[in-house]
Amino acid sequence: MSQKFQNLVKIISKFPGIGPRQAIRIVLALFNWSGQQIEELAKGILDLKQGLNLCRRCFNFSDDGLCEICQSQKRDQTRITVVEKITDLESMEKTGVFSGVYHVLGGAIDPPEGILPENLKIKELKTRLTDLKKLTSDLEVILATNQSASGETTALFLEEELKPLGVKVSRLARGLSAGTLLEYADETTLLHAFKNRR
Repeated sequence: MSQKFQNLVKIISKFPGIGPRQAIRIVLALFNWSGQQIEELAKGILDLKQGLNLCRRCFNFSDDGLCEICQSQKRDQTRITVVEKITDLESMEKTGVFSGVYHVLGGAIDPPEGILPENLKIKELKTRLTDLKKLTSDLEVILATNQSASGETTALFLEEELKPLGVKVSRLARGLSAGTLLEYADETTLLHAFKNRR
């Protein structure tokens, strides 16, 4: 194989869930694309890196300072669902059942992987809640971390961290099986988990 081909396979293999065989298939597919299609892909990747920002409030993707969800007058700003990743937020949004806002932690506590509480957006969540507390005492934080060891650790840590703030903290119901990643859960399961949160 050519060096250029091997280099591209190596780069694509770095994507989550893409192994060397899948990377080879992707590179072979790209080989059949027109020059214009390749240029559009390259431009899309550059635009993503240069023009995409994170919302200064919830850390979702944003073109401006605030994402569309945080800007919306129709969303209940006093109901905040805390998720690990933006893909989890997207899965929640597909259900259409939640009319509040979100807070993306940027991962879950996992010391063996070097992810500690200070690596996540926990301080920002506490600041956000403290500011909201000045406006209303009717706040609810819904912990929607994954039901994995690191997700459970994160949820337990957050429950302790948020206690002094005096906000209502609930967790998604066990409609989600242990080990389920939110981004792969179907809409019905998420719907039941949301409605039966405790």
